[in-house]
Amino acid sequence: MGLGEIVEEEEATPLISSPEPNLKKNRSVRTKVPEAELHVYKRGKGPIDVYKTCLGGWDQDQLEVREILDRYGFKSIYAFSPGSGRGVPIRFNQQNGRSLLTYSDGALIYIDGEPKV
Repeated sequence: MGLGEIVEEEEATPLISSPEPNLKKNRSVRTKVPEAELHVYKRGKGPIDVYKTCLGGWDQDQLEVREILDRYGFKSIYAFSPGSGRGVPIRFNQQNGRSLLTYSDGALIYIDGEPKV
């Protein structure tokens, strides 16, 4: 071996071990979408429907009012207490159809489209 010669040596073990081809890691993240349970009444009678709906908006805390209006053919909806029958209108943004008031995950909401007079 002379001066300036480079000698290559074979490595017995690789520096980085290759993963086994049979091992596949499933990496997924599941986040819970906030939901509210709706009890839909018509003129104080019912409920005519009970279902869970996803909350929308940037913070996912607004009710999708326009979808509810379209689904049941209501012109407006009112949140009310089934015990007393008193209700207040649920106001919503005309542009995006979401409620102005916010709701928490798991909220139970009683709504009526045509309150009795």
